[in-house]
Formats: sequence, structure tokens, C-alpha cells
Amino acid sequence: MERAHLAAIGDALRFIETHALYTRTGHNGVRQVDVTGLVAARFTHRDSRAGDPDLHTHVPVANKVQTLDGRWLSIDGRLLFKAIVAASEVYNTALERRLSEALPVRFAERPSTEPGKRPVRELVGVDPALNARWSQRRTSIEHRQSELTAAFQREHHRPPTMVEARALAQQANLETRQAKHEPRTLAEQRATWRAEAEAVLGADGVRAMLTETLTTRTLRRPVFVTRGWVRTQSAQIVATMEGSRSTWQDWHVRAEALRVVRAANVPRRRVDDVVARLTHAALTRHSVALQAPADGITEPAALRRTAGDSVYTVAGATWHASRRIVAAEHRLVDAAGRRGGHQAPTPAVEVALIEAVANRTPLNPGQVALVREMATSGTRLQLAIAPGGSGKTSAMRALATAWRNGGGSVVGLAPSAAAAAQLGAQIYTHADTMALLTHALNHRRPLPSWAERIGPTSLVIIDEAGLADTLSLDQVVEFVLDRGGSVRLIGDDQQLAAIGAGGVLRDIQAQHGAVQLNELVRFADPAEGAASLALRAGDPEALGFYLDNHRVHVGDLGTCADRVFDSWLTARDAGADALMVAPTRALVAELNARAQAHLHDGSHPTRTVALADGSDAAVGDVIITRLNDRRLRTSGTDWVRNGDRWTIIGIANYGGLRAIHQTSRQTVILPASYVTKPR
Repeated sequence: MERAHLAAIGDALRFIETHALYTRTGHNGVRQVDVTGLVAARFTHRDSRAGDPDLHTHVPVANKVQTLDGRWLSIDGRLLFKAIVAASEVYNTALERRLSEALPVRFAERPSTEPGKRPVRELVGVDPALNARWSQRRTSIEHRQSELTAAFQREHHRPPTMVEARALAQQANLETRQAKHEPRTLAEQRATWRAEAEAVLGADGVRAMLTETLTTRTLRRPVFVTRGWVRTQSAQIVATMEGSRSTWQDWHVRAEALRVVRAANVPRRRVDDVVARLTHAALTRHSVALQAPADGITEPAALRRTAGDSVYTVAGATWHASRRIVAAEHRLVDAAGRRGGHQAPTPAVEVALIEAVANRTPLNPGQVALVREMATSGTRLQLAIAPGGSGKTSAMRALATAWRNGGGSVVGLAPSAAAAAQLGAQIYTHADTMALLTHALNHRRPLPSWAERIGPTSLVIIDEAGLADTLSLDQVVEFVLDRGGSVRLIGDDQQLAAIGAGGVLRDIQAQHGAVQLNELVRFADPAEGAASLALRAGDPEALGFYLDNHRVHVGDLGTCADRVFDSWLTARDAGADALMVAPTRALVAELNARAQAHLHDGSHPTRTVALADGSDAAVGDVIITRLNDRRLRTSGTDWVRNGDRWTIIGIANYGGLRAIHQTSRQTVILPASYVTKPR
């Protein structure tokens, strides 16, 4: 394993030398030129200071490199930073391939414990309990740093500054840093680690784990790399990019290509060639370069790098976007300029506005203008920009009423099931997720009945449109417009963006304009409404309102977690419905465990059920469902949605549970397969 590790490090360093190592010459370093190689030293350790097994290598790198003409200059560090993930994937791929060649082992993905992080590939058969046992160093540092920070805040009545926090972290590192133990032979280290492993798993458990790890190899033939395979996989690489970002560079694509090659079991000798083919195909066939047209100037050979590109360019710096997304953006912008859609008669609109007043929900001038414009414009695709708290709910309700008064039909769509349920209740019509429609279209499944009924007099209101990815939005809009219907997008271009590539609302607004809601109606205090709008616009002066009104509480992570829990207890004691929010799954699990212990008066429930995140839940505990599942019905029209809150009222012998919805009071039986399914 050590030989494979050292060889993989060599592969990663060669990748850096080949793709990311340059220096700069000329006035202000305007030219980026090739160098002869990297100057570095390598120090390999087999354990941590705590004595845990931790095979790792330190590679200090000299900041000087030699140009091809013999000068010694500083490294151009810009590319090293950008290439770090790709270099890491080179190491991971090389380590897997070399270990698989030398030992009968197999790697598989282990889901990350942090949301948004990529899965980690681990040796199949190794018990996770050993990973926890042999992570003493990090755990002790974090625990001591939390203690020091809490003591600092008690003494100074404020959290430490960034400089002070770094000093406390260094202090925690030094205070928990064990003295370097006497040098031990590999045999002595292995004997110690074997004893520690047996303390966790037992002697029989260690033998069983080793047997499983070294006999789980499944002889899997490498993928036969053809042009068709490269074409398919390069398209999938770009699709993966589309799911998390709008633009990318060579480094992002190369890292993803390495992951594909690793999963395809490509032989080590062919990895570099296949990765290069996948990267080239993804960037040229499925992506479009976001750069100015060539200036027509051809530099002489002396002003070109060995790869043939100009020294006046930065290697790997070109940004790319998906050809599919760019085309979808163009279609959406063009659709916003189309006219000839159904128009609600003016009397129908005025009646709807009168109804709003009669129902004691009068609209302000901005809301009235939105309803009139969107109901009577005849525009096939129209956008309304509505910040949170600006009264879009009341405006959409009046718009739907006006459209129905004029003889049309209304359907609601939203990116999430929870948002769709709220939209349907607000505008008194059926509402569903965009994903239900796009799934039916992509897989040629029967259309939902509401989609079948969309026609020339139909209006489709898409709420939270800023959270919809561009490809899905384009597919839905194209479907509705092809059937003669009209679409109204309601969203906020300043809110949290879509998980996938998005941002098209700003393009539509820039090209065709948008109806605006600028008056906030949610807040009783006008000053808070103004602060909310300023915060949305990125004005730092908006923080003054929140600071002056004690809305911001500052501290390190441990102190803030304690304060959040104390505030949760206080709110619950006052009869409020309180929810704790934390940035990591580990901290969420810790807060949940503390809340659960409090709710059960410190006693451990006799009967529990294991949840997907590893925690145990008992009768009376509150849970949140994290997956939409239309098969789990709570009524003829309702089902289990992502984000719903439930109280457990029963636990089944097979690991399922019975729960009651905290809002609708409907009950459902969640099977064990749903309860334990990772999100």
C-alpha cells in the first residue's frame, strides 16, 4: 500500500508539472512561459502525532522554477490553486488502480456526511468504526479549540477576531499536540494498531474484516473505450457540470473525467489518454467557449508555449458553458418576446380586483399593476420580479381569479413539492412540481391529466422561478407554448440560485423587462422592510438595522450552537414553534441529540428506529421527511413531501414508523426502506 501511495504521489506531481507549472516574464508578468520542472522534497509518515495509522506524505515545493532559457523565476501560483482538485483526482485514480493491481481489493463510493460534497471512495470491507477510532488528533483539537473560544468569550464578552481565532486554534493545536513518540519500527506500529483494532472490533472481527476486504474483489473487465463511449461519457460529464454550475474550465472537466475513468476501471496505462479524450470531447463537442473572437494575430514560435498556445494567454483559463444551456437561454429569451397569447378581458380583471377588496385582501398599486399587466398583455412568457414579503401571494391569487373570470384555466408549477403545495392553496387551483412534467416528457410517460388539459386559454404560473434550473424551465415553457398556452414566471433574481445552472431571469429582464413588486407588505415596521430590500441589494448599511435590533449574534461555532439550543429551549417553553438550523450535518445531529435528550428528560427511549442520518428516533420525536414519494399517500390528493414535518406516533417491528403531519394532522406509515434511505 505504501508503494502504491508513493507512486500515486509521483503521478500527481507529474500532472502538476505537465499541466499547471509555469512562470511569468515580461513587464508585470504579462507572459506565461514553460519551465523545466518542479523542485520539491518528499517526507512520508506512517502515523499521526497521536500514533494513529495515517500514511501521508509532505511535499514542500520550492517557489523557484527554471525557464527553458535557463533563468530561475517564481512559480505562477494561479494555476496551482485551480488545479488542486484535478491533481487530487489524479492521485485518487492512480492509488485505486495501483492497489487493485497489487491486491485483491475493490473500491466503492461512500456518501459524504456533508451536504453538497462528492461521495468518497473507500476500500470495501473496512469497518467505519476504525476510521472513528483512528481520528483522535482532529477530535481532540476541535474539542480544545471550542473550550478555549468559549472561555475567551466569557472573559472578553465578545467573540475572538479572525486573528485571535487563529491564535486560539494554534494554541489548541499545541496544547493537544502529543510529544513525538520514540521512533517505532513498522512491526511495532502494526502490533499496536492491531491491538487497537481488536479493542474496537474484537480479534474475530478484525480477522473477518481483513478476510472480507481482501476477498471482495469482483473481476470486472475494463470498459472498451470506443468513440461512442467517449461521446456518451463526455456528454454525461457536461451534464454533471450542468447540475452544479453554470460555467467551467478545463480543471473542472478533467477532474470529472478522472472520476469517470476510475469508475470504468480503465487500465492505468491508458488513464492519461482516455482522460485527455474525454476532456477534449466535453469542451469542444458539448461546451461552448466564453471568449472574445480571435484577433487574427499569429505569434511567432518564440512567443508560443510548447503546447502551441500564446504566452500572452493563461493556460486553462478559458471558461465554457453548456451548448444545451446556452441554446435553452436563447429560446427562453426569445419566448419572452412572443405575443398573441390569451388575454383576460378588462372587466374580468377589474372584478377580480374588487373581489380582493371584498375578501379584505386589498392590493397596493404595485400588485394591481402586476395583475393588470400579466392578465391583459397577451405575452406568451412574462416575468415578474417579486422579493420576499412583497405580496406576490395576493397578487397571484387575483391574477388567477382574473384569468378564470375571463374564461381561461390556471395551473400552478414550482421547483419543489412544498412550494407547489403552497401555491395551489394560495391560488385555489391544482399545482405540482416541474419535475413531474419534465420526467414524463423525458421518459415518454403518460402526461398528468392537468398537463393534458393545457391549451390556448391556459395560464401556467411558475412560482419560485429563480430556483428552477434553465433546462427544466425551458422544457416546461416550450411544452406550454407549443400547446398554445401562456406562462407567467414569478421569482426573485436576487434570491438563492438554482441547484443546477440557472440565471436566465436576469437575461429575460434585461431583454424584455419585467413587472416589479417593490413595496414590502410582510413587515409591520417599515424600517425592517427597507432594511430587507437593502440587504437584498447587497448594501452593507442594511446590517445596521439588524445589529441595532439585536438580530445578529456573533460567536464561534461551539458558542453559537449553545446559544441556538438555549434559544430553542426558551422558545419552546414560551409555546412557540421553534426550529434549529445548522451549517453541517454533524452539528445538526449534535443539536438533535441534545433536543431529543431534553424532550425525553435525559432518559433513553426503550424503543427507537434508526434514521438515514444514523440517529435514533422514538415516539414523540419530530422528524422531517427528505424525499418526495407520491406512493406514500396521506389522502386522496396529498402525499409525503420533502420538507414536511411529522411527529412519530408509532414504531413498527420491521423498522418502519407511523407519523402524523404537524400541519394537516394526516397520518402516514413510512416503511423502513424510506426511513433509512440516504438523502
